[in-house]
Amino acid sequence: MLKSSINGYIKRKNKMVKVYKNSTEITNLHGVPIYMTDVADACIYGRLNLFLQGDTGSGKTQLAKDVRDYFGEKSLFILGRNDMDTRELFQQINPEFLRALREGNGKRATKIKSLTDKINYHLTVVDELPNCVPAVRAQLFNLFDGFIEIDGVPYQIGKGYSVGIATGNIGQQFTESSNELGRALKDRMHVVVDTDYFIPTPSDTLEILATDTNPRVEFSGEKEDLSTEIIAKNKSLVEMPIPFEKILVANYLLHGLDYTSVGSKRKMKNAWPTTLPSHEQGSDAGLVLPVSVRAAKSITRLSQALDQIALEKGATPEVVNSDEGRFNSMMQAYRLVSAYSGVLNEADIQGKYDGDHYKAIDAVISSTKGQFDQQNENISQGLGMIAEGKRSQKILDKFKGRWGFMKDTLDGLLKSQNSEEKKEA
Repeated sequence: MLKSSINGYIKRKNKMVKVYKNSTEITNLHGVPIYMTDVADACIYGRLNLFLQGDTGSGKTQLAKDVRDYFGEKSLFILGRNDMDTRELFQQINPEFLRALREGNGKRATKIKSLTDKINYHLTVVDELPNCVPAVRAQLFNLFDGFIEIDGVPYQIGKGYSVGIATGNIGQQFTESSNELGRALKDRMHVVVDTDYFIPTPSDTLEILATDTNPRVEFSGEKEDLSTEIIAKNKSLVEMPIPFEKILVANYLLHGLDYTSVGSKRKMKNAWPTTLPSHEQGSDAGLVLPVSVRAAKSITRLSQALDQIALEKGATPEVVNSDEGRFNSMMQAYRLVSAYSGVLNEADIQGKYDGDHYKAIDAVISSTKGQFDQQNENISQGLGMIAEGKRSQKILDKFKGRWGFMKDTLDGLLKSQNSEEKKEA
């Protein structure tokens, strides 16, 4: 985990012992393997909430626990239960909360503000999140986002950096739009990984079994507080300029994937994909919905974080910063953010992809690559138009169908560039 991917960034005085072991590749990015631990690190870098979905005993809790150790005592571990209420949750966060809640309105607000100012949890880990009742889940999502809500008033915690990792054994129903938990999680969790799909290799389990037969989650690892370094890493990542190529890919996922020959998928709502003509039923027009703006941001941020992980594992800057490297990085981030986000046609997943969400999203990635390959020359001409600062209707008219969004994109770039030139003049 951070031990390998952040090795060039953090100098440790004491070696941290990690228990979770899994050498199954999630993907190979920029010529280096990306493992489950690297994905967790990327989420920490990018301050992206992570949901680990999988069967009992798949290592979800151990992985979350190992990440928690990065933050020393500045982390919170909550075991989800179906009888937990918000008062008990507040008690776990700070025992003084219950006394503050009993104060009169004037004193209570002052006391709560004082208490929340002192809450310095940077990471909240919730094991078995689906077991929590809705009111508790709502407060937990707030914690993930960096605040706690009391009497309708939000109070910031974590001094600007707060991230959440949750686990759950709830199966595929997690992503169904009709499922209350599914809707809430899609809104608040940025990355979802199915740990059953990336189980440890036989050599991993051989070593695990030979080393220790204790079936319990190991909580005895050494905790070294790396929160200052991690927050600095996040700040550096956030301030890093986003390459235009990545923004273009994100715009395609937002607008290009919304196109069909009979109109916008978003506007069809529940009528998608049944109202599509037969020739589009079998294409990505009938397989996948466009991403939301929030998801596009998550994809871009995760892409930036994965690039940093790859660089720290030995990838060369030339490969990472190439057009192909940036496209591949965005596609792998898209795979992790969208496979279980609810954008895929569940009937197609079951009927055409054997229930495999990753196989379905890989098909979308393949078609997306084909689209970009076909449009490469037109995109180059469009960018050349921007460089010259002159609008060419002939070039703009080359973008049709699902690429129609490029007309407005290029016009926007041209207006922005001309506006900046006028300011400088």
